[in-house]
Amino acid sequence: MIQLQFPEFLLLAIPLALACQRWGSFRFDWRWLLPVAAWILFVLTWQPVPWWTHLWLVVPVVLSVRHWLRETGVTGGIRLLLVGLLLLALAGPEWNLGGRGLDVVVVADRSRSMPPEATRHLQELIRNIETARGTGDRVGIVTFGTEAAVERGLSADALMENYTREVPPDGSDLHDALMAALRVVDPNRPARIVVLSDGESNGPPPVAAARRARERDIPVDYRIFERQRVGDAAVRSVSLPETVAPREPFQFSVEVSAERDVTGTVTVLRDGRPISKREATLFVGTNRLSFRDLIEQPGMHNYSVQLDVADDPLEENNTGLGLVRVDAGPRVLVLTDDGSEGNLVRALRGARLPVDVAIAGQHPLTQDALDPYRAVVLENVAASKLGRVKMERLAQFVEDLGGGLLMTGGMRSFGQGGYYNSPLDDVLPVSMEMREEHRKTRVAIAVALDRSGSMSVPVAGTATKMDLANLGTAECIRLLSSGDSVAVIAVDSSPHTIQPLTPVHDAEAINSKVLKIESLGGGIFVYEALVAAGEELMKADQATKHIILFSDAADSEEPGNYQSLLAQYRDAGITVSVIGLGTETDIDAQLLKDIAQRGEGNIMFTTDPQELPRLFTEDTMSVARNSFIEKDPETQAAGIPAALLPDSRLMGNLPGIEGGDARSFPPSDGYNLSYLKPDATAAVISQDEYQAPWSAFWYRGLGRVAAITVEVDGQFSGTFGTWDGYDDFVVTHLRWLLGSESPDDVFVDVQREGQDAAVTIELNPDRPDKGSGEAPKLIIVPPGQERTETITPDLTWIGPDTLQARFPMDRVGSYRTLVVDESKPRERGLTRGPAVTLPYSPEFAPRDGLPTGSETLEEIASLSGGIARTNVLEVFDDPPRTASTRSMLPWLFAAGIVLLLLEIAGRRLSLWERLPQPQWEGLPSPAGWLPRLPQLRRKSARRRATPAEPQPTVTPDHQPPSSPRPATETKPARPAVDVFAQAKHRAKKRTQ
Repeated sequence: MIQLQFPEFLLLAIPLALACQRWGSFRFDWRWLLPVAAWILFVLTWQPVPWWTHLWLVVPVVLSVRHWLRETGVTGGIRLLLVGLLLLALAGPEWNLGGRGLDVVVVADRSRSMPPEATRHLQELIRNIETARGTGDRVGIVTFGTEAAVERGLSADALMENYTREVPPDGSDLHDALMAALRVVDPNRPARIVVLSDGESNGPPPVAAARRARERDIPVDYRIFERQRVGDAAVRSVSLPETVAPREPFQFSVEVSAERDVTGTVTVLRDGRPISKREATLFVGTNRLSFRDLIEQPGMHNYSVQLDVADDPLEENNTGLGLVRVDAGPRVLVLTDDGSEGNLVRALRGARLPVDVAIAGQHPLTQDALDPYRAVVLENVAASKLGRVKMERLAQFVEDLGGGLLMTGGMRSFGQGGYYNSPLDDVLPVSMEMREEHRKTRVAIAVALDRSGSMSVPVAGTATKMDLANLGTAECIRLLSSGDSVAVIAVDSSPHTIQPLTPVHDAEAINSKVLKIESLGGGIFVYEALVAAGEELMKADQATKHIILFSDAADSEEPGNYQSLLAQYRDAGITVSVIGLGTETDIDAQLLKDIAQRGEGNIMFTTDPQELPRLFTEDTMSVARNSFIEKDPETQAAGIPAALLPDSRLMGNLPGIEGGDARSFPPSDGYNLSYLKPDATAAVISQDEYQAPWSAFWYRGLGRVAAITVEVDGQFSGTFGTWDGYDDFVVTHLRWLLGSESPDDVFVDVQREGQDAAVTIELNPDRPDKGSGEAPKLIIVPPGQERTETITPDLTWIGPDTLQARFPMDRVGSYRTLVVDESKPRERGLTRGPAVTLPYSPEFAPRDGLPTGSETLEEIASLSGGIARTNVLEVFDDPPRTASTRSMLPWLFAAGIVLLLLEIAGRRLSLWERLPQPQWEGLPSPAGWLPRLPQLRRKSARRRATPAEPQPTVTPDHQPPSSPRPATETKPARPAVDVFAQAKHRAKKRTQ
């Protein structure tokens, strides 16, 4: 789109240049006074009106160049084009880069401080704004809490159904949200930002973003969702000692702030159980209440304080949290399948190591629950008993918190127990992949995937359930080799063959199809899925044929006569496993269980779609590989032999090693097949064809991990279970995992200051490396139900032996601190500091001396030129500015220069005379198209030269013409046109 305007300098410069009668002569002619006067009058009276009102400028331009346009042919055409460019340049054309319409970016507050009713209606309000779009209008969405996320870029037709981006709700970074909105805005189009918020901001001051919006001419409007805070009473802090001894009495205090005199009830709970309750009179300001307690059990204990005040407008800040660590030395947590105590626990207690035993499926394995322990033992526990989230927590316990982990072997452990592709797979010192030389049999697998409407629900960021099922299928295919075959069928109301049965020569080529499967709605017809998978497997020549059916446990339809079908499959050697997305209590769970039972396969349920890749690989490995090696009764009657390696000394003095040479190790009746990872150390290896590690260990992150792949207490323990050195062997592993005590030359203190925490580290003033400038590393482990990314704030020297750092606490819970001195050995380089707790969202913290939310939003709008909007749908009726434009004058100027040079070159070099001259077919010349004003017609002395009249011929004898003349003396007559006159005419013509 082109926009026209009139720069004044052109209105004066161009007519003065055209006032020259001839190019380059600058000889003035009186007839140019009229157009020049017209231009000067126009400049003095010019107003920014529509471009078409200035079309009268054609008249003075034509009068100015009328004499110049008397040329015909190519030269006349070029001159006409130059005049056209002149008229267009006078209008000052600009190219509209943005087009029609208005861009509106909605900034939606999703923090906890928003009123509950606003949170419910916010999405509806955004949809109303989207439906109010006109032609060319676009809407973008930015949501924010502790941090901002672009929910959707600018769109002319998209409608928001649900939020797809996760934002931490324990904070309001309005500055980050406004900056994200400015990044979304197209600089070439008019735009407005609409903030839907309560105005509470605890990030950087948002006025800086408002100034940036003003620089870009982008107004920030707002609609406030204010929450009543007047008269609020809040628990400010709970001051507890960092560490106490068992049964050591201690005192702690609770600070409560009040904006009015009021009476309330204060209740103190330890680990969820009330230990004190009192009535208290609270006065305006800060009130301090004291309590006493003592604790017997070691470990970390949680304290919470609850305040109950009548008519409190903000109840979210009526809770305080704190932690106390009861230090009773390092402890070991042993997780078993049923909570029973066996030989391993007996050996540890015999070595006077504090041990607690728990059922793996019931222990929460949270940071607080794991805090009393320095090491955790998984004794033959299946991965399904833990689940993905608990395994993530265990991995964080090792890598981020410096804990120890031991996994022992058995039929429910390692690859056999489903740990391949699990969160603990990367942590263990042994790998569980399926190597070609150790395969059990060749297989043909058909995977039938549910792609019904329920599979389109996003569950992990932007990934849907279908995406994770596709990923699980891809992992299953990667485990297979060229001797195996695979088929993939996507099923809704009918089966769709994505990949017919084919040998797995190129797994990635097959996966490229699998990963593109999308949910297209409908339900899953189970019978059709089983029929389609069976038809594919009937083509296979492998001995083992297997179906993996993935289905929604709450939406599996049309089972048909599956009993008869599965009986036929059983006779044909086809097994069926089922992976159900849901729980065993869902409506169709019994159907899926019966299919797996009749199909003689596995049945696995999960409510966590992110576990699907692990479940697919677990089932594939159970079919295609023997991951648990049992002794051969004929050749290994005494058990599978093994050897103790000299490298085991790195762990400790294991029994059975002499003189640095490897010697025999007690045999076992079975072990989990695995392979030593490159950076791990093997202590014991099997003496069979696999040479597999029976004991391996390594450092992982800040912690330590060991693996004993033989069963330490069970039917496959064999001679190893009754070995005299059994106790020393397992105790040595645990002592290595427990490590040493924290060094006593580092003191760590943590204090909460509002939403931030200040960490102070005191180093030993007599340390050997003092003066080197090298500082230790501070690691902060944030709270979270799942594993969270650690924080490593920068440390600043505030003294010769003191460092300090600050970090924001953007979520509720306890933050743990660790100090790592990388210049020291691992045994002495880790210090566990105290924890600091954020009791409730910073959104609800008392805002003493800070502006209210309404004041913040008013200031943002005032700085940027925005307004408060009660009806946000009117935003499209108030465009803030025109779209960005780009001037076309440089292009017109360049084109004019090219045409002018072309016109001059054509005349000077007579280029056009060499070309065939156009025939005007009786049309007048360009000059004839122009109006002629008689009173301004100039009698030019430079008229075109006419041919000279023939003159009488004069003879040499001066005889008159009438006299007869001899024929022999008669000379030829002169030409009708004098060639000199023609040359003079052409010369004059070139200078015009």
